[in-house]
Amino acid sequence: MSRALPIPALAVALVLSCGKEAVGPATSLCDTRHGVEVCVDKSEYGRSERLIVTTTNVSGNPIFRDSCAIKPTGVTNLSAEFEEVYNPRLHCGPEVTRADIVERMVEIAPGASADEILGFAIHAFQGWYRVNVWILDREGNLAFDTPAVSGVFRVHPSTN
Repeated sequence: MSRALPIPALAVALVLSCGKEAVGPATSLCDTRHGVEVCVDKSEYGRSERLIVTTTNVSGNPIFRDSCAIKPTGVTNLSAEFEEVYNPRLHCGPEVTRADIVERMVEIAPGASADEILGFAIHAFQGWYRVNVWILDREGNLAFDTPAVSGVFRVHPSTN
């Protein structure tokens, strides 16, 4: 006579076999794109918390990070696509000029890193997020059509 495990016991066994990652997919706090590694400091944040974003140049040439458009962007479903819209007005105002962007961009030498502290919008929703970091050329033009991005992390608005 064969005995099947009751459904609750089977569910517990599956969750326990997954370890810490049972709440979602295994992710890294870092991602690398365009010769740039972007990392966040934690895997979960409350809406009122600040996040530290570290941008590391893993290419052989200097890069220029746009401080006007760096942004956490989120989705409520990981099968959805993250927003990748360039918006320098985000941190530099509606009248931002190329000169403003160049003045505020951060040059990062090969092998070097730069940190930036960001917060979440007051209306941040619970979900999965990553940080978009736009890379510029020396004149302040976009170097790539897509941003360098951090690894995926979670935001829980009710957590402090």
